[in-house]
Amino acid sequence: MINKVRLENWKSHRETELEFSEGVNALIGTMGSGKSSVLEAVVFGLFGTTPSLNSRDIQLNDLIRRNPSEAEEASVEIEFSIDGEDYSVKRELKRDKGTERSELRKNREVVEAPSTREVTEQVERILSLDFKSFARAIYSEQNNLDLFLKMRPGNRKERVDELLKIDRFENARKTVVKVENSLKKELERKQEELGELEEEFDSEELEELEEDIEKRREDLEDTDEDIEELNKEIEERQELKEELEEKKKFYRKLEKRITKLETRKESLEEEFGKVEERLEKYEKPEEKLEEHLEEKKELEEKEKEISGLEKDLKYLKKEKKKLEEDIEKLEEKAENFKEIGEIEEEIERLEKIVEKIKQKGNAKHTERTNLEESLEELQNSDGECPTCGKELSEEHRGEVVGEREEEIKKLKEQENRLRKKFEEKNERKEKLESRRDELLEYRSAEEKLELKQEKLEEKVEEIKETEERLREMRQDFSEDRINKLEEDIADLKKVEKRDELEERLENVEEKLEEVEAELEELEFDEDELEELKKETSRLKEERSVKTKELESEKELIQEKEKRLEQMQKQDERKKNLEDDIERLDHALDFSHEYREGLVKTQVSLREMFVKRLNTKMEDIWNQLYPYDDYYSIRLNAEKDYLLELLDSENQWVSAEAEVSGGERHLAALVMRLSLTFTLSPELEVLMLDEPTHNMDSSAVEELAETLRENSNDLIKQLLIVTHDSSLESAATGDLYRFEKKNTEEGLTETEKVE
Repeated sequence: MINKVRLENWKSHRETELEFSEGVNALIGTMGSGKSSVLEAVVFGLFGTTPSLNSRDIQLNDLIRRNPSEAEEASVEIEFSIDGEDYSVKRELKRDKGTERSELRKNREVVEAPSTREVTEQVERILSLDFKSFARAIYSEQNNLDLFLKMRPGNRKERVDELLKIDRFENARKTVVKVENSLKKELERKQEELGELEEEFDSEELEELEEDIEKRREDLEDTDEDIEELNKEIEERQELKEELEEKKKFYRKLEKRITKLETRKESLEEEFGKVEERLEKYEKPEEKLEEHLEEKKELEEKEKEISGLEKDLKYLKKEKKKLEEDIEKLEEKAENFKEIGEIEEEIERLEKIVEKIKQKGNAKHTERTNLEESLEELQNSDGECPTCGKELSEEHRGEVVGEREEEIKKLKEQENRLRKKFEEKNERKEKLESRRDELLEYRSAEEKLELKQEKLEEKVEEIKETEERLREMRQDFSEDRINKLEEDIADLKKVEKRDELEERLENVEEKLEEVEAELEELEFDEDELEELKKETSRLKEERSVKTKELESEKELIQEKEKRLEQMQKQDERKKNLEDDIERLDHALDFSHEYREGLVKTQVSLREMFVKRLNTKMEDIWNQLYPYDDYYSIRLNAEKDYLLELLDSENQWVSAEAEVSGGERHLAALVMRLSLTFTLSPELEVLMLDEPTHNMDSSAVEELAETLRENSNDLIKQLLIVTHDSSLESAATGDLYRFEKKNTEEGLTETEKVE
């Protein structure tokens, strides 16, 4: 049972709280006053969605209040009880963000939060109903009381099966049929493939191939052993051959060494003979060498001294030439210095002229300044003229101003001419002063000239002395004598070389004897090495032939193994196909039995539900229908769930087309009540939105009377939303009136009628 509904910023509700009790609870008001929003809120609170949201006719933002100003968040809280337990579920929405938080409480204790999905799952478990079942069995949307009657037969059967959740059996049956068809195709394909394999495959060929491969493998092992023996023999001969090769290399090395030593010996003997021949012309060559070395040393020292004097003489001549050039320049400077007197006289004359020009310019500037001040005073004066004392008329002012301005203009021109003249004279004076400063540097030129001339005389005397000494040194020095001494010294030094050559010759002879002895001790036979090479080559050739035979046999075995592997795969594939075909046969048998079972279960459940529903509808019909025209009501499952009434002639007639409008609506109400009892016996709640649509006033009064007198016997709680005030009398529980007083604000106001 729904106990309380709290709405905050929900559609047109700012803050609304409604309490409901057992019996018929009525929400009555004009169109658009916010009545239906309450039932929508109940559905949203329980399941987190509404039929309009589920069909995407509206968005979550449309559920948040927009008038008189747009709210940013909304909330719905529903309190309900079932099986003696009290529950409350609350949903909070934020604009553009959706449902921010959901919360479920049991006896005021939180049992699930904040996940919307998990809260909804808990509510569905408590109610034993999901959203779709609730929306079709418990909640009749606006003007949809006779929804099932208006449906086409095929759709009605489909919707009822969905409510009973037996549509899943039909879906499962269809899926099984698809699976069966897929299994049949797979079975046919595998049977066809097995037939093709049986035509291609020969089991005797497989056995013969296995035996042939085994025999060839044994032969291959024998060939491997032969090659291994050959490898050992080749390795032994190779080792012996390498030893002989090493001996041969060493033998050749010793021969080359002997040849080199003999060549070296001959060269040393020849060189020794030549040295002996050169030294025969000298008596006591050791003493002669010392004398010649001493004399050569003295001559080399004189040669160095002569070279030094030549350098000094060259330097002195260079200094003399530089002094002569300096003297020539100083003589020119001394001549230039004589101009300085004339320049100083001209500078003095120009200074006087410049001073006079400056004084004249200052006087003109002062005169012009005074005129400009008197002109300014004249222009600003009133009354008498400051110059002549006459009355200062505008004409007189203009004449005087014109005269003054003319005078000022002339003075400016004179000032400019004086300034130009001043600049010209001053520039001339500055140039002369610069020239004078340059000439002042030549003042000391005469003194420097005397010093340079004295120094020049000293250098000339020094040059004479150096040249005299150089002549004396050259008389005692002879270049030819030095060359002769060097030749004799070269010959005499061969005494040392002779001793060295004699010692080296003895060493070469000793080494030659040692190498010849070592060559005799080395045992080496060239024929033995050649024979060994031939034998090794023969063995390698034999091994190569065997190896090629081995590789060829391996390739053949590989090809046969590939064929064997292919045939084994065919054999394995054949066995797998046989297993698959057997498995598919069993699967088809099972799926057929399973499909038949689904159909039987679906039919059985439908019959059981329809029987229970018809029993309940007959009971409720007899309580609500006050006349004798129709005795019973049923849902005919054999005719696509056609709703029928039993007339007085004991004939079943369609409640959709063959009865009056009031009887049709009553039949629809009976079916709704029966669905509620059948699908949700614990909740015992029915919510009807505008159930009197298309009903005349008498039918509405009959419905009101029926609900008022029989509702407590029919269902625990009924929530009715209507604009028809005639249904106020049907309320046995709580009655609320809804209205919008201020249409501009668009807010719902509620009043509980006591």
